[in-house]
Amino acid sequence: MSKQILTLLLFLGFSTSLIAQRVSYPQLVWQAESPTIFIDDIILPGEDGKTTLAFIFRFNNDFIPFKKLPANNSLNAPENAEFYSTIRLSNEIFSGELKRRQEASANSVSRDVWTDTLYTSSFEETQSANLYASGSLSAQLTPGKYNFILQLAMMQEINERNTQRRNITVPDLSTKETGEILLIKEHTNNGEAQVLQLMNMQNNVPFGKDFYALIRIPNFDNEAEYSVKVNNANPTEKDTTSGSNIYSEIIEDEAFYSNSTINLNEEEEPSLTLMEGNYPYTYALVSIPASNFDNAPYFLSVIKNNEEKPIARTLFRSYWPNMPASLYNLNISIDMLKYIASESEIEQINNGNDKEREKKFREFWESKDPTPNTVYNELMAEYYRRIDYAYKEFGSQENPLGHESDQGEIYIKFGPPNDKERVFPPGGKTREVWKYPNRTFVFEASTGFGDFVLIGTR
Repeated sequence: MSKQILTLLLFLGFSTSLIAQRVSYPQLVWQAESPTIFIDDIILPGEDGKTTLAFIFRFNNDFIPFKKLPANNSLNAPENAEFYSTIRLSNEIFSGELKRRQEASANSVSRDVWTDTLYTSSFEETQSANLYASGSLSAQLTPGKYNFILQLAMMQEINERNTQRRNITVPDLSTKETGEILLIKEHTNNGEAQVLQLMNMQNNVPFGKDFYALIRIPNFDNEAEYSVKVNNANPTEKDTTSGSNIYSEIIEDEAFYSNSTINLNEEEEPSLTLMEGNYPYTYALVSIPASNFDNAPYFLSVIKNNEEKPIARTLFRSYWPNMPASLYNLNISIDMLKYIASESEIEQINNGNDKEREKKFREFWESKDPTPNTVYNELMAEYYRRIDYAYKEFGSQENPLGHESDQGEIYIKFGPPNDKERVFPPGGKTREVWKYPNRTFVFEASTGFGDFVLIGTR
């Protein structure tokens, strides 16, 4: 399955070089707070010798601009709605490969449009990354080479935001020797068919949750043994290689659907219908215990008879929507340990290559994990969340890096105070008193621009 990574950066024209290995902490905060959209292309069986090329997408609310509903409610909005937005996504597909200079093609073979009007009941919902709009675009195409463009418009924008034109090869699934793997959120039995809700997060899966993989098995052999394997992925600047195996399981007979096919259900939540009958394909629906996997990238492969070359393979990543900014970069994650670890401890963690450093970093936090039987480390998450909060809350004109201020450091180490009081001494500088169960910290304004320094502890 071809993977075209089409993100917000493409629509806004920003450079992706920001996500390089050497970044600063403020850049990571910007990255972590950037609105998220997911757009993926998938290949499905078509009709009359054709193949279905589908684009499935999800736009989180924090990406979408909202407006206050007009007083006359001329939009026929729900009764509790306060804000609304309109959004339109279209695609145009052209035959042939893209020209070297990206000249426009006149040979358009397909165009599809999706539109929706969204409503929220509060301003907080307009800023949510957990609420979203989703849908799909599709085309029936003769196998061959194509190029396409996506166009996005929101709130009646006159000028659409365009992605760059991209090439894509549409295969003939009846002769394709490798299978496709689709990530499935959940499935239900609907009479004679299975309805499969697509994950619809590109190649991401929610961190700490299990999911399903739907795999087309090419040239299915009823006598063969098929197994699914998950390996660590080791991404580098130039390539991504397969690492150690962390999960392996033989696919049971009941997981196979022979003489089957799948169809796209173009609904609000994109889904597939898996049907058995007089159809030419075999699919396997396999449960993947990702709740046991660390927050990292992985390869999922299907192996036939223990052969070395997989018959299907895809890369997937854990998606932690509110992941603290420091955890996006190993160098900064280790550096931020300075509030709770000694210089010698940090030096020891930093000794070695990236793989060794990451292993020692994980071991540092595993030794402090309050719930060692789960992959989610609450203590680590809380520590790095405090750093993000301190950076934004305690920064000032004098020191914009709030996590490096005196108040920021105390907040990171001890959390929010049980009681906070501001004192205005006559003729003196403003003071702020933070009270904890067994200690009190006193800060004094140093510049008059929100910059407080620690002057006493009791």
